[in-house]
Amino acid sequence: MNTRQLEYFLAVARELNFTRAAESMYVSQTAVTQQIKTLEEQLGVKLFERTKRKVTLTAAGRVFQEEATAILNRIDKAVQRTKEVTSGFIGTLNVGFTLGIGNTQVSERIRSFYRHYPNIAMQFTNLSPAALVRQMREGKQDLALMPLFYEKYYEDFCIRKLARDRLMAVMPWDHMLAQNQFVTWRELQNEPLIIAATKDSELGEDRIILDHFTRRGYQPNVVGYDEDVETIMFMVSCHMGISVFPEYLAVPEGGKITAVPFGAWEDHMDLVAAWMPDNDNPSLERIIPFLEEHLADEDIDRNNMGPDEMVPEE
Repeated sequence: MNTRQLEYFLAVARELNFTRAAESMYVSQTAVTQQIKTLEEQLGVKLFERTKRKVTLTAAGRVFQEEATAILNRIDKAVQRTKEVTSGFIGTLNVGFTLGIGNTQVSERIRSFYRHYPNIAMQFTNLSPAALVRQMREGKQDLALMPLFYEKYYEDFCIRKLARDRLMAVMPWDHMLAQNQFVTWRELQNEPLIIAATKDSELGEDRIILDHFTRRGYQPNVVGYDEDVETIMFMVSCHMGISVFPEYLAVPEGGKITAVPFGAWEDHMDLVAAWMPDNDNPSLERIIPFLEEHLADEDIDRNNMGPDEMVPEE
């Protein structure tokens, strides 16, 4: 049994005339007659009662008409859904993200994408930047939303810059700098510094902070590394040191720690979407336009920075 036989059968069932059915299918009457005969032999039942004057469906034929219609409809739907998957309209997208990304404008772009493509199921995983990069290379994540440290560590990825966030000095609430409107790297050079990075700084996470000190001639006092942001916040609350985070890693207000922005507007961190170039998931092509935003150097969000804050480094 094949779909062509079902189509011939339904044409005859619709027309109740072999000649008209053959004409509607653009084939000879002999071809239709032969296919119906073969179908009846395969099913072991008679589908039509035929006389010289008319053709009628048998009881078995009426049941088979319903089933054949349903079968062809299911096949059409399967073909359509398969094509939709290839076009990226339906499917699954594994998205990894780092802590705090939900506090940025990126979450609104994900929301917009989801409204446009509700049939693309999104599976989210929260990991550290280094773990995300490893999973991307292992094919476990289709897309990563994460901070960009040094681009050389991402050379084998496709990268789209999404947003830019200013850096903040995170310190105990009663630190002598906690009430400042802004801080400078010079003021932090002797502070015990806890860096949010793996010990080996696989992605250059430490350099994105340390280079701010060294290029100004300061030697930072690094007392520890930890990949877990929550752990660092706890250590800061225990007066074990200070740290530097992008602003999107929201520090809870009214707690034991506070965050003070840097005074120079160029002190920032970029957020990016990253994926492997050989990833053939068609849904990637759909989500990227919703995420990317082309930012000029001056497009740092200054709405939250007063004119007195945007001062050159001392």
